[in-house]
Amino acid sequence: MSNKSSDESREGLRLLALDGGGIRGLSELVILGEIMDRIKATDNLPDTPRPCEYFDLIGGTSTGGLIAIMLGRLGMTVQEAIEAYTKFAGHVFTEKKWAVQDGTFKATRLQEAIQEIVEKHAGSENARMRDDPPLTRCKT
Repeated sequence: MSNKSSDESREGLRLLALDGGGIRGLSELVILGEIMDRIKATDNLPDTPRPCEYFDLIGGTSTGGLIAIMLGRLGMTVQEAIEAYTKFAGHVFTEKKWAVQDGTFKATRLQEAIQEIVEKHAGSENARMRDDPPLTRCKT
């Protein structure tokens, strides 16, 4: 009989891939919240695990990339990410650019919203995102 924990004995990697799509990222988070609640129930856990505690790799494109950073690098719970994303979306996706400008939404609003999220959850808007996050095995 092996002394390996269930984490050590399982095969493969647990990957979470998140798509972009602006405000539709909120639906990804709602679905992920349900998945994490089911993991809690299935594994008889006392608390719902954070995605960074369950997945080995979290990645995404566009706003899915921002969600990946919130869940993986910043170690947010799904509920914290939903709250931050809702605030973020209200700040970034409400004011469109004029038709003659490049892109749909203002980059400065995006930058401000991201800096606010990083500052709140990492302690500084200038936190280094390349350093391994503490207390997690998750890569982002």
